[in-house]
Amino acid sequence: MFTVGLDLGTVTGVAIGDSRINHPSQLESFSMRFRKPHEPFQMAGYNIEAWLTQTFIKPLPQYAKPELIIAEAMLPIAGQKSDDAAMVAVSLDQGLFNFCKRFHVRLERVARSTACLHFIGQGRKRKGSSEDIKQLVAERCHLLGYTEYVLPKAKRDRSDAICCWDFGVATYARRRPAGVALLGGVA
Repeated sequence: MFTVGLDLGTVTGVAIGDSRINHPSQLESFSMRFRKPHEPFQMAGYNIEAWLTQTFIKPLPQYAKPELIIAEAMLPIAGQKSDDAAMVAVSLDQGLFNFCKRFHVRLERVARSTACLHFIGQGRKRKGSSEDIKQLVAERCHLLGYTEYVLPKAKRDRSDAICCWDFGVATYARRRPAGVALLGGVA
């Protein structure tokens, strides 16, 4: 199942790969911004929809059309850092929804705590800050071989997208990505 994991935000983390990968390094992950600071917040939704269409659909797609896009669920508006961050999040969510509806791609949203519970064994129950959990997710990505090194704080959106991707593959494709080391062995 070709799956895309997204951590939508001011800086969006993206993880792209097939559930049948032979090695974790075959998962492609990166971070990108869909809106420049001086642009209106609606540009984020417009740009993510255009990027998804260009990357997966037409005219010369870089990747196959995804069967599933799994995105980290948006925080409630009141939980956002600022009004601008809230409006960008709403715009990104709308652009993603528009793409999935238009091209018949399954869209699932997962709460961050649920994805983290799956990936590192700890969700919101863990004592500590959000940054502590992001650090654990980044360390787990490195441990499993998804990243070459533990990602620094500025690139943690990538590790959150990988966490969502891994959750989506395990939950919806019902398989563990091949070649991922578990308890010292290989799955």
